Amino acid sequence: MKSKFLSGIVFIAAGLLLATGPYLLFPVCKGGMMVMRCHNTAKAELILGILIIAVGALTLITKSKKIRLWLNAATGLLAVLAILFPNAITGVCSKVHMSCRSLTLPSIAIISILLVFFTAVNTLYLFKQGNKGEIRDGTGIDPT
Repeated sequence: MKSKFLSGIVFIAAGLLLATGPYLLFPVCKGGMMVMRCHNTAKAELILGILIIAVGALTLITKSKKIRLWLNAATGLLAVLAILFPNAITGVCSKVHMSCRSLTLPSIAIISILLVFFTAVNTLYLFKQGNKGEIRDGTGIDPT
C-alpha cells in the first residue's frame, strides 16, 4: 500500500519537473525569430511529463499489483524517452555556453535517470510481491 502512494507521488513529481522544468525552472534558450532545437525538446518534455503525471495518477487509483507493474514499466519507458529527446532525437543547441546545453540538458538527464532507477527498483519489488503465493500451475495459495 505504501509503495503505491510513494510511486504515484514520485511519478507525479517527476512528471511535473519534466513538464514545467524546461519552461520555468531550468529554461531553454530564449528564441528570437527562429525556433531552435531546444524549443522542440521542451515541447516533447512537456508531453512526456504530462504522460508521466497521468501514469502517476493511475498508479494512485489502481489496486491491482499487476497493473501497477505495467504502469511502472510504462513510466520507465517514458523516462528513457525523456533522456533520448534532448540527447539523440531532437537535441539542444550545439554551442556550449547556451542555457539549454548547460542547464536544461543535465537537469532533464538527472531527473530521467533517477526516474528510470526508481521504476526499475519498484518494478522488481512489485514483481516479487506479485509472485508471492503462486505455484507453477497459477493457482494461488495463502502465504500465512
